[in-house]
Amino acid sequence: MLPDIRPRLKEIIAQTRLGLEKIYGEELERVILFGSQARGDARADSDIDLLIVLKNPFDYSTESNRISFLIADICLEHTVVINCVFATVQHYQEYDNGLFRNIRREGISV
Repeated sequence: MLPDIRPRLKEIIAQTRLGLEKIYGEELERVILFGSQARGDARADSDIDLLIVLKNPFDYSTESNRISFLIADICLEHTVVINCVFATVQHYQEYDNGLFRNIRREGISV
């Protein structure tokens, strides 16, 4: 029997969301949980997949570096892996590949 990971997940997401709000301020449009955690079929060792939606165009590498310490600290504190993907609002709404279709269908705004 697996332990209830939902309270732990909520804590990790809240901590991550707060950190992202501090980094991005008004530029942060939304954060979306996707993958097994959003579908509810995650195991105790499953990673946490997040889509970070920003209002304006950005450089992917710059933004990955910008959040790297925040994400690394949370991962180490909670012994979890967090994977972040970035998109603009327009890209999220219009890009038509498997990943974004799945996120739009199964994702949960957090």
